[in-house]
Amino acid sequence: MYLDFTAAQKTLRQEIRDYYRTLFTPELRRAYDAERLQMGGPVFRQIVAQLGADRWLGLGWPEEYGGRNMTALEQFIFWDETWRARAPLPVISVNTIGPTIMQFGSAAQKQDLLPKILRGELFFGVGYTEPAAGTDLASLSTRAELDGDHWVINGSKVFTTHAHDADYIWLAARTDPRAAKHKGISIFLVPTDAEGFSCTPIYTVGYERTNATYYDNVRIPKQNLVGELNAGWRLLTSQLNHERIALATPGPADRVLNEVWSWAAKLTGPDGRAMIEQPWVQHNLARVRARLEALKVLNWRSAWSLTNGTPRMEEASAVKVFGSEFFVECYRLLLEIVGRSGTQLTGEPGCLFDGLLEHAYRSATTLTFGGGVNEVQRDIIATVGLSLPRSRR
Repeated sequence: MYLDFTAAQKTLRQEIRDYYRTLFTPELRRAYDAERLQMGGPVFRQIVAQLGADRWLGLGWPEEYGGRNMTALEQFIFWDETWRARAPLPVISVNTIGPTIMQFGSAAQKQDLLPKILRGELFFGVGYTEPAAGTDLASLSTRAELDGDHWVINGSKVFTTHAHDADYIWLAARTDPRAAKHKGISIFLVPTDAEGFSCTPIYTVGYERTNATYYDNVRIPKQNLVGELNAGWRLLTSQLNHERIALATPGPADRVLNEVWSWAAKLTGPDGRAMIEQPWVQHNLARVRARLEALKVLNWRSAWSLTNGTPRMEEASAVKVFGSEFFVECYRLLLEIVGRSGTQLTGEPGCLFDGLLEHAYRSATTLTFGGGVNEVQRDIIATVGLSLPRSRR
């Protein structure tokens, strides 16, 4: 069986590529690249606002919220080409929290927040993980207590990416300490300018910034509760299902593969043969290409599932595990071909591909635990997807 995009989808993909070539002037590219690892900032916001104004952000969103009412496959094409272009993509806002608000938010929240997201005006960080509640997220201890017309929040979170540049934290907090741990959690919108909120940076091995966030008697309006009280676990898992799919888009790996393929085809050795003619080089390229094509099919299936409803938990986990572990293997195999020049940092003598491969390899490991560690994803695949019994200890 041969699977491919339709003629209209291929036209859309080319239109997006042409758009980014026009959008990114040399000056804008330099400005964004200088800011990119900070995971936010004025240039990031400028470009996203332009994407919103040009109606790219919500290809797959309903028209009532400012979208273009296409399917999730067209939305995926936009994500994929945006990653390929190394353009800013507000994944958390557009791809994960927006659809969750669309499904669970109040009418007032939908009317207020969703159009702002698609205009590129509203940004979120996700406040889930805590120092003692990561793999077992349901053990979180950050508290939210009702005091009149306000919730009072106390606690701390780690790995809250974008918190330093976000407008809201999408926060999971415990609202009923007596309930079973999966049933006493609620989701809140916490403004980052609220008194008592603060954050400090954490830098990953890929140099990207994430954050630790702190909540010291933070007071937020009662209506900032999203969904039903003590029913936040369903919202949390819905948001994570969308996020896990978004983490495994193949565009960046596809671009790096093409860069290395072209480089190896042009480089000749002492015997006058192109490097790409070496059997071991062909073997590495073939392994990457084969797994990349498999990842594309998994992404297309996930997009099809989104078009027909909501993503299935086990499918989202499968895409996330396969994709994140493939990225680590992909960049390792390509670095074997390129050699030491592939590990040179951007701006250093002999650096290839503007440091694209070097940075991709360092950043790839983060995806194996970002959005949920892969060991837990395998448990979800086994129990939910394959109906295997949970182990008893």
